[in-house]
Amino acid sequence: MKELVDKIKNKQRITARTFNVLTLIAGILAFAPFVDGHFLSGAWALAFVGIFLTISFFVLTMMFARRARKMDNLKTGEKLLVHLQLSDEMLKTYADELKRYYKERNTALMWIVGIFFAIIGGAMLFFMEGDERGGFALIIISIVAIIFFVSKFFPWYFYRKNLKGDKQIMIGEKYAYFNGYFHNWDYPLSGLSKVKQIKQPFYGLHLVYYYTDLTWRHTHEIKIPLPKDFDVKPIISHLKLAN
Repeated sequence: MKELVDKIKNKQRITARTFNVLTLIAGILAFAPFVDGHFLSGAWALAFVGIFLTISFFVLTMMFARRARKMDNLKTGEKLLVHLQLSDEMLKTYADELKRYYKERNTALMWIVGIFFAIIGGAMLFFMEGDERGGFALIIISIVAIIFFVSKFFPWYFYRKNLKGDKQIMIGEKYAYFNGYFHNWDYPLSGLSKVKQIKQPFYGLHLVYYYTDLTWRHTHEIKIPLPKDFDVKPIISHLKLAN
């Protein structure tokens, strides 16, 4: 398994390095207007935007750098409880189930948004002149068409992305890595709210964690397929004690 772990890319570190470069570029743009003798001199709007982006990118760099260290803790085994690899059949079952879930959710969302725009748009048409109605109706139809396209595209996109994942499962007390995605619930005002065994739509582990940011509290669910002969109860007990 060590060879498999070594092959897992720490995408959190790649993202941190990307934001580190963007922080440097934004910092240069923020500083440039204060230097005389070039075309950006005195561009104070650019300086303001550059300062804002520098701070934003720096915060993101620090955040993903921390996530990269946590991912390293899983890879070294320091915080690792279990490491498994999905079979092709397990991966296909998981990807199919996730695609079905997103299709149903996006279809429901599409209908809600479509009805909302139809009601609001229809009401506003009564207050418009005859030559304005055609253009407004075209805008409404275009927005609904874009929503329809997005609702159909993303389930397919994530389905293909999941099928191309690395099939690796690593579960720790406060972190989890599954098929290319890293999850952690050790932030302030965050934690693991549910952990249980599931048998449908596949045998595995169901984790529910929450986190709090500027837009308030959010919940994220992970359903991880496991081999049918794997005893998941010790992992559940350990996670409940640790959280």
